[in-house]
Formats: sequence, C-alpha cells, structure tokens
Amino acid sequence: MKKIVLIAQDRAAFLHVAPLVSVFRKNGVFESVLVRVLTPGNRAEHDALAAAFGLSDELRTIELEPCTPVAETASLMLALERVLSELEPAFVVPGGHDSASLAGAFAAAKMGIPVVSLDAGLRSYDRAEPEEISRLVIDSVAALHFVSEHSGIYNLMNEGVADERILFVGNTAIDSLVTLMAQANQSGVLETLSLAPKKFVTVLLKPEPFGNRDLLCKVLESLAATSTVLLPGSQSPEDALVGVSGLRMIDMPGYIDLLRLLKESALVLTDSAEFEAELTVMNVPCITLRQSTARPSTVELGTNVLIDPDEAEILERATAILSGKQLKKTLIPEKWDGAASKRIAEVLERGA
Repeated sequence: MKKIVLIAQDRAAFLHVAPLVSVFRKNGVFESVLVRVLTPGNRAEHDALAAAFGLSDELRTIELEPCTPVAETASLMLALERVLSELEPAFVVPGGHDSASLAGAFAAAKMGIPVVSLDAGLRSYDRAEPEEISRLVIDSVAALHFVSEHSGIYNLMNEGVADERILFVGNTAIDSLVTLMAQANQSGVLETLSLAPKKFVTVLLKPEPFGNRDLLCKVLESLAATSTVLLPGSQSPEDALVGVSGLRMIDMPGYIDLLRLLKESALVLTDSAEFEAELTVMNVPCITLRQSTARPSTVELGTNVLIDPDEAEILERATAILSGKQLKKTLIPEKWDGAASKRIAEVLERGA
C-alpha cells in the first residue's frame, strides 16, 4: 500500500491534518503516517488531541528542543529527510505554515516527492509574519494546491499557478471543529467556572508582549466594568489588572474546554489569527487587533473584524456587539462544511 506522510508542529497544523488521517484510514487506499513535532510543554495537549481523534498507529513524534528559527528549520529538514527516506511516500502533506511544515515541504521537494499544500494561496501580505514566508515557499514547491477559500484561488492564479493544480475543497480545520464540538458540547467548563452562556467576553493574547500594554489595560478595565472578561493563561498585561472587578484570570484550559468557552462567548478579543475560521463557523463575534488577515472570508462573510490598536474604536465595536446592535450579517464560507478532508482524499486516491 502506498504511504502518505502528513506533518504538523503547532496545534493549528495538527487540526488541519488529523481529519485527513481519519479519512485515509477509513478508505484504506493510503497508509497514512502523521509526523508530529513536539517541543517541551505541548506533550499533554498533543496526547489529548490525539486521543480525541482516535489516532495511535498513524502517529510518529519528533522531539525538538528550543532553538533559533533557522536552526529549528534546518534540524527538522534533516529529521524529516530521514523519515521520508524510510517511508518513501507517494505524497507529503504539510499541515500548516510552521517550521515543520516548511522543512517537510523543502525536504520532500528536494527528494522529488510531490508536496500537497493545504489552505493553499492564503496571503496576509505581511512579510514580517513568519507564516507568510512559509505559505509562499510551500505553495511554490507544491504539486497540488487545495484551496480553502476563494481568495486562495485568486492569489495562486495571480502568482502563475496552473489552473489544473488548484482545487477548491474547503477548510480541513473545520472538519476538526465538527469532530471536536461534539465533545466540547459535553464539557463542564462553564459550570466549573460559574459562567452563563453568552454572558462573558474571552480575551486571547499571544504569549509575546502586546505592543501597547497601556492601551490593552484600559480596554480590559473598561470591558470588565460592564461584562465578565475571561483572560485564560498567563496573559496578564499588567499586574495592576489583578483584582479588577469583572476580570477573571484563569489557567489556560485544554483545547476541548477552550472550544466550549469560545462557542459560548458573547465576544472574543484577540491579537492572534488562530481562531478566525472556527469563530466564524460558530457565529461568535471576534475583534482581532491586527491590520491584516490571511483569511479575508472571515471578515467579508464571517464574524471577524480587524481593528488597529485604538482604544476608542475597540470599545465602540465591543459595546455595539455586547448591546446587540451589531448589524453585520454573517455567513459561513463556501465548503466550510466538515467534508473538506473527504474531497481531498478523493483527489489523491484517484491518483494513487
């Protein structure tokens, strides 16, 4: 049986490829091997997600110690070259735009193994963003480009990719969302935290310091004056916020519990692009403190709003949403229906 190797390092990449592994296992055309790169601290979440998808025999792990981005990519290229030499797969599928996905695409291309790009053609047009460089490079070496939204088609065509190599299939991360929401709906995290659905705001911040800490403190304090504001993880921008009425700092929950919290939030405020797609499908308003997004469909059709870090505008938008005066009509982007993995498998299996 021909093999297919799928690669993931960060959580988003794993959630893109996990449903594909499940489909390949069910169809029995490919023997799928999922290679997960783990760094210290994410083993517990990895084990929980692997169990949630019922993955075991299809999984291999590569342990990676912290190092510079260049050293990380170089180390992973060598490690993945060894894996690909052993398995001799028919296809390599990078799950995302992290270092492992970039290294796997590079190694496969050098070895003459066809690379399959998921979420192909996404562009934020921000070259300072590491993921943007990875998106460009992976797409440049890919033999097939599976597109998750219409912007990807237009971007790839403008970059000269042949029409027959572009296939519009939908978003495999939504396949994962469909699978995991059944479990998330059974989560007791709301009861544990004494939260009522749609009566709280969730704030998700990236681990690195936010650019304007004073501004963020003012925004959180203003929001906490009228709503319960949930701040998961060690994200507090200032010790001065400790004890602010209405602001609740909690440990970062597991992913299943986090999905339940996001689904039941009245509003999500974030400086990360990680949950744009999921929040759109769950119909949860999201204010993203960024100037660009690689997923314009979440803004044009979905619940996402991009805002520059401006206190007045953030509070104006948040107040409108929380008061029910948000008039924006939202839709779920085409083919974000939980069946993207099946469409991809059909294409690859026809060529097996």
